[in-house]
Amino acid sequence: MFRHTKSCKREEETECREKPKKTDQELTADNVKKLLQHSSDILFRELYINGQRDLPVTMVFIDGVADKKAVDDYILKPLTQEMSLSRSSSMAEIIERIRHGTLYHASQKVRHDFSDCICDIIDGAVALIFDQVNTAVTFDIKGFEKRSVSEPTGENVIKGAKDSFVEDLRTNTATVRTKLKTDRLVIEETRAGRQTSTKVSIVYIRDIANEHMVEEVKKRIERIDTDAVLTTGVVEEEVTDHRFSPFPQTISTERPDKFCSNIVEGRVGILIDGLPVSLIVPGTMESFLHAPEDYAQNFIVSSIIRFLRFALVFITLFLPGFYISVSSFHTEMIPTELALAITASKEGVPFYTFVEVIFMLLAFEILVEAGLRLPKNIGQAVSVVGAVVVGQAAVEARLVSPAVVVIIAVTAISSFTMPSQDFSNALRLWRLIFAILSSIIGLFGLSIGAIILLHHLSNIEVFGVPYLSPFVGGDHKDMRDSLFRLPLFMQYKRPISLRTTNKKRRGGS
Repeated sequence: MFRHTKSCKREEETECREKPKKTDQELTADNVKKLLQHSSDILFRELYINGQRDLPVTMVFIDGVADKKAVDDYILKPLTQEMSLSRSSSMAEIIERIRHGTLYHASQKVRHDFSDCICDIIDGAVALIFDQVNTAVTFDIKGFEKRSVSEPTGENVIKGAKDSFVEDLRTNTATVRTKLKTDRLVIEETRAGRQTSTKVSIVYIRDIANEHMVEEVKKRIERIDTDAVLTTGVVEEEVTDHRFSPFPQTISTERPDKFCSNIVEGRVGILIDGLPVSLIVPGTMESFLHAPEDYAQNFIVSSIIRFLRFALVFITLFLPGFYISVSSFHTEMIPTELALAITASKEGVPFYTFVEVIFMLLAFEILVEAGLRLPKNIGQAVSVVGAVVVGQAAVEARLVSPAVVVIIAVTAISSFTMPSQDFSNALRLWRLIFAILSSIIGLFGLSIGAIILLHHLSNIEVFGVPYLSPFVGGDHKDMRDSLFRLPLFMQYKRPISLRTTNKKRRGGS
């Protein structure tokens, strides 16, 4: 079920986040200047329309955000040279002429409210303020430098589109539009953050996405009450149901093709201005083990790779704990020759097996963190050289046995196969918990840990969708694209668990 949310004055809260606090100030150039005069990058320029002193206007914009060349060509030039403006009998008539194309710009708004005008200026618009009628006309002429669309840096692309999201929201929405050319694609915009007033776009396909899910996403985003929305974590924490779970409940990606494929499936997307990463809800465990390349190659190969990926989840979770259990508590389970080999490799090592394993797990986590924080080229060298040198030195110094190094290496490599880094981080945490429980009571501790984990995952619901779907509840037909990927012609329905309005992928609109 959807989480209960407070409805206290929802419309008023949304309005507060979309614009500065309402005031009774008149919309005049002096009032705007009093509020914004402390900022050196906000420019004020007094002009006379067509050189006539009885037709004054004040232009306000933020230097570096507005495109100065466009301001000169499309606003200043016609404002000072267009004869039809000078023939106007009143300011109201001038504004009416501007509205109907005397100034050459497609995106313009007429503002009568002081707060609305200030909001547009801060957002990067150019404002023409007419004091005589307490009215402003704002033009959306942004021209600041932004990063061009490039290949994704956080997600490798094997067979697929090489473009990625960037920090500019409008570029991202345009990218989505170019891939989903349907009139049913809806992009709704709101704002979050008291100080940042960050634009947040909610993306879904009408008549496919569940309406209740869409409304719930809107409510949760509008409920964000914080100073700044500068990272995805702020939005992600607010829209998730189980905040104290280490497992991710929103899919994050910088790939537009992955984003659009999830939207078509019936999920809801979130784009945040200033961030090159998008969010998709709801996220289930199955979705974090699927990769876009699964659909770009032969279904037999994809099925084998996907099954291997699911198997590696269990290996990276349970292998260290299992090794501690059988080598310390249940040695009768090990074949004699293997037991003798393990015993021989431990000769001279002064520590218990569980101490070796936990020490190596922590050392591995430190190396991974060091590789992430250092510059890219140096980080790769530290990760590779550090793992080889530290592992070899630890074995030669008799601090750990070679068998433990092999176990930790297999565990680490298994975790690297996860398509989602957030999901991999959750597995790393639980892997350490399993190792500690196994060091206490062996396989019994490992079993208890597995039951606790299964109970935890079973209790998670994301917007009413079970986290373990389609393996629990739902319909068996969802299994056609879960553990294995069947041919696309057999996947004629969208996931049952999403409760989409239009359930057909094929033969339906």
